[in-house]
Amino acid sequence: MTKYKRHTYLIKTGLQLRYMGILTACMLTVAMSVGWIIYHTSWKQIINTPDLSIDKLYIIFENVNNQLLWWILGFILIIAVISIFVSHKIAGPVYRLEESTKLIASGDLTHRVHLRQGDELGDLQDAFNDMSESLSKMVYKDREIIERLAKTGDNLQKKVKDEKLTKESLEEITYELNSIIEELKLVTSGFKLIEDQNKNDEAKEENKENSSETTLEEKQEKEQQQ
Repeated sequence: MTKYKRHTYLIKTGLQLRYMGILTACMLTVAMSVGWIIYHTSWKQIINTPDLSIDKLYIIFENVNNQLLWWILGFILIIAVISIFVSHKIAGPVYRLEESTKLIASGDLTHRVHLRQGDELGDLQDAFNDMSESLSKMVYKDREIIERLAKTGDNLQKKVKDEKLTKESLEEITYELNSIIEELKLVTSGFKLIEDQNKNDEAKEENKENSSETTLEEKQEKEQQQ
């Protein structure tokens, strides 16, 4: 399996920078809050404590650590709640797209994705709906051609049954069948299949082998001429 290395890391610049800003803002808020707590709680107690000794410093720092622990737990809870709401703007659309993909795979080409206002991945929603619309048109066109093919077959069967199959009617039916075949080819010509890719790869390998053999024969002929 081929491994691909990323060379461009800012693919959706606006989306990525927005969430980078949210993460950076959360980190700065926590860092500044912790610094503020340490500075004001510890220094305030140190300044207001007469006859400062090692034992009293130990008590002060222990109180500061206890307060800081509770503050950190509070920050963790707040950030966890915020992260749930922020991540839902991506997780929600991803979930909807996953469910929509299953519906499309089951054959429901009428389904469309409609994200809520404020959700991310709006471009992906539009691309997904365009894909569904394109597939719907192809299937509709395919059904039209199948109906034409069925009518042509019925017409042929009727003429054979009534013994009215003349040379002209046979040519007309043949022309109709050929036009249907060409339309079917146009409907499916835009699809790329793994089998076609494998055949192309095999053809390329054969061409390389043939070219290498031709080159080797040319070298041998030149050596013989010399």
